[in-house]
Amino acid sequence: MSLRLSSLDPNEPRAAKDCRTCNRRRVRCDRSLPSCRKCALKELQCPGYGLRIQWGQGVASRGRLTGKALPILESAPANPDRAPVEEERAFTTPPTESQQDYLDNRQPESSISPAEVGTPASDDLRNAFLPLYDRSSDCNPFAMGLDLSACQLPKYLQTQVVYDLVHYYDHVVAAVMPWLDGPGNAWRTIILPLAIECEFLLLAILALSAEHYSFKMGSTYTSNTGPLSASWRDRSLHLLARSLRTELSEEQTTVSRGPACAMLATILVLCNLEMIRCDNAVWRIHWKAARTIARRWTSSHHPPPNLDPGFDFLIKEAFVYDVFGSSTTFRDEDQISSAVVNADDPFLRWLQLIQEVTIIERRRHANLPVDEFPLHNADMHALQQAFATATNSSLFLSKHSKPEWQGLESLESDLVMLLNIYQQAGLLYSYQALIDAGKSATARSICVETIISGIRQIQNMKAIQHDLVWPYFLVGTESRGNDDRKHFAQAGLLEAMHSTAFSNCVPALEFLRRFWTTDAYTVPLWLQFARQESHQGMDFLVI
Repeated sequence: MSLRLSSLDPNEPRAAKDCRTCNRRRVRCDRSLPSCRKCALKELQCPGYGLRIQWGQGVASRGRLTGKALPILESAPANPDRAPVEEERAFTTPPTESQQDYLDNRQPESSISPAEVGTPASDDLRNAFLPLYDRSSDCNPFAMGLDLSACQLPKYLQTQVVYDLVHYYDHVVAAVMPWLDGPGNAWRTIILPLAIECEFLLLAILALSAEHYSFKMGSTYTSNTGPLSASWRDRSLHLLARSLRTELSEEQTTVSRGPACAMLATILVLCNLEMIRCDNAVWRIHWKAARTIARRWTSSHHPPPNLDPGFDFLIKEAFVYDVFGSSTTFRDEDQISSAVVNADDPFLRWLQLIQEVTIIERRRHANLPVDEFPLHNADMHALQQAFATATNSSLFLSKHSKPEWQGLESLESDLVMLLNIYQQAGLLYSYQALIDAGKSATARSICVETIISGIRQIQNMKAIQHDLVWPYFLVGTESRGNDDRKHFAQAGLLEAMHSTAFSNCVPALEFLRRFWTTDAYTVPLWLQFARQESHQGMDFLVI
């Protein structure tokens, strides 16, 4: 079966370039989003259209980690017929086999010089390349207000552009990263001081800020080598690969707090960077890296680092990403264990329930045993009790053990409503995953109406909007044949993307629109349809 490009809808969004699989096959790519249809018709996995990097796993061949899986950075050169550029070895002793595996499968040497990364074109063209950023337009009362001019940064990063973009991150980007912005927002209080000490993390933040600014304001930070966001991202990846190589060396027997935090923080920042654009599936690669590293540094066979608040926060963020990402993807990879998360986290019990529901659903589909999971034989009443208990726990802990929310009393009623919305969203997801579609139809409808009612009661929508993506999506999964619900889900997802400047929900919205055209008798619930599309390489993320 072939695909005629003339038969495609000209109004559908297209990627700016061909996918690499079509390039390699020397055929014209249809550039469909999120992946091309020619690959799907040939039952090939479309790699998408973004930066080509891969995270894999190596195995230590000797030493105390013998036989253990380790994260390595694999790469494919831009030209598939050209071998990667050989990188100068940074070891003072000959590399071990595990190091050599890493070196042979790493990111190719970047051709970007520090001057190109941090400096735009010549001074007389500065105004032609760089947007005029007005700091006074962004004034967040919770911002740290760091003075980078007093910090010891690499010389090529001592520019006004860098200072402006860190200011933009502090005031704008960091505000939409946590559940609620406040004086204790760890995406500021932990990430920014860490970035001052770590070059590759700072570069990742600069790339994220530049890309976010470009998407939100329509004005791009550009140098003589192209968009600065891409240059900073590539440089960050290059330096991160070096740091990981050292971390994975045989001689490294303990995990030190600084590098461990910086590496995981950089991967999470890069993950968010790739979610700004809707035509990029590189988030999946960074997600895999975060999973691998989190498991390595919290596994029983590896000495854990000193779990200070910084590392504890980053592990929790990786776990949250994993829980939500796993709910809409269908990969045969182990999830991050909830045991690594601080027991005092107010959302832990809710996240544990969602993770358990996802694992049970996937294992049932694969005909694997599920008896070890408490919810494996839960009925609707048991699920209701479980999520009610989780919500009560969240309410208690959010008032007693979350200092980052101190000073946000004006949002207390909205926080309570948000927790109730997530209680109903979790319950709805559990019904869809574990209960027969016919038996749960009425209960699912009640959940949807309760979610819609709760969202409409939120008073400060600007502060909460970015937290509602998953509930909006689940409302959409129960909107087939109901135009009012369709409009509510679509409008909510579009507004969330507009307010946050992250467009990763576009593939999820496109999925919903395709799902709405399916027959309810043939495809009772969205999970079946999502699994079918996943086999064609059409995964999406809802966070």
